[in-house]
Amino acid sequence: MMLDAAGSLDVATALHTSVGDVGTALAFSDQGNNLAGIFFQGSLLPYLLFLYFLGYEKNRVPKASLFGAQFLLLFVISTVVTGIVTKGTYSSSLADVDWLHGGAETLLTTSNLFLGFGLAGALNAGKLEPMGEESFPKAQAIAAGVLAVAVYASAFAGPQLGLEQHSALLFGLGNLPADLLSGLPVTLHAEPANALSIPTWLVHFSSVFEYLFAMGMMWQFAALTGNEKFKGMTWGMLPLHASGVAACTYHFFYNNPDLAFLVTLQARVRVRVGVRVRVRVRVRVRPSSSPCRLGLGLG
Repeated sequence: MMLDAAGSLDVATALHTSVGDVGTALAFSDQGNNLAGIFFQGSLLPYLLFLYFLGYEKNRVPKASLFGAQFLLLFVISTVVTGIVTKGTYSSSLADVDWLHGGAETLLTTSNLFLGFGLAGALNAGKLEPMGEESFPKAQAIAAGVLAVAVYASAFAGPQLGLEQHSALLFGLGNLPADLLSGLPVTLHAEPANALSIPTWLVHFSSVFEYLFAMGMMWQFAALTGNEKFKGMTWGMLPLHASGVAACTYHFFYNNPDLAFLVTLQARVRVRVGVRVRVRVRVRVRPSSSPCRLGLGLG
């Protein structure tokens, strides 16, 4: 049986759009029983389907980019692990524990880097990766895995090492000294204890701009493959970029509980759309002289 490449890319685009960034909302929202957490847990299945279609060999997606999309799952798992620690140790949400929050976000930015630069590598080479050839350096995958293990380990070791709820990521490297701010000619408001540190803000902004870069690479990849369906994938990535912007907005206002409804609403809309996509995906078996041709597309 042969999978129709164009059809599989259509489904991947639709699933990617409907799923949304499963990790972004989890990273700045409580896990478990809140509505956003429940909705995004329900989005994991369509995301796995998206990975299946993205990894379909005849779509010729660079191995590094596929790894980046898969690596996002480690980010999602990290938000669950760190979310449990923040609740159990600090009775707080992940967004209000800077060193854990920023650490988990480094996995998201790593995922985006692999996704974008994997596509950029194919575009710079001016050719697609050979089918069936393993072209992704294992050293990079191992390094990313070590980073993930470090984030997971720090979640449990940090409290034992004396890190407190509002300890800053990387010990606040780059934060401006308080005496410097007090000496400025303008009066600045005092930030609350849960304000993000400079390193965590850098990771957040980095992930947002990296994803914009990946979207641009995906659009150009359509020309390299001669498959215009990849432009549809770019549009499918746009809501995920919106998720990142929503996260930054939520943090800019110091994780104000009055804005939490935006996270829940966003999660609910995407999961409902995701269910509709799964219902509308149909299997068409067409007889031919060759083995059955299996096409997956939207109704």
